[in-house]
Amino acid sequence: MPTALRRQPELDYADTLDASVQDAELIVLATEWPHFREADPKALAPLVADPILVDLRNLIDANAWRMAGWTVRQLGRPAQE
Repeated sequence: MPTALRRQPELDYADTLDASVQDAELIVLATEWPHFREADPKALAPLVADPILVDLRNLIDANAWRMAGWTVRQLGRPAQE
């Protein structure tokens, strides 16, 4: 993260996944890092303003996230509720 901070100091950075989603109205998942793949949607739901996730990597188990109350959209896949 130090390199990103140097290159784009105008962005907000967080040290933990929980801190990064705090009060988010939308989460865009654009990385394949394991801690995002293994994130617990039930634990994250109370932290966000709106449980909406756009998964650009088709990384997560969309059904598990939907069962936890999230609206999920995945790149190249049909929308489901």
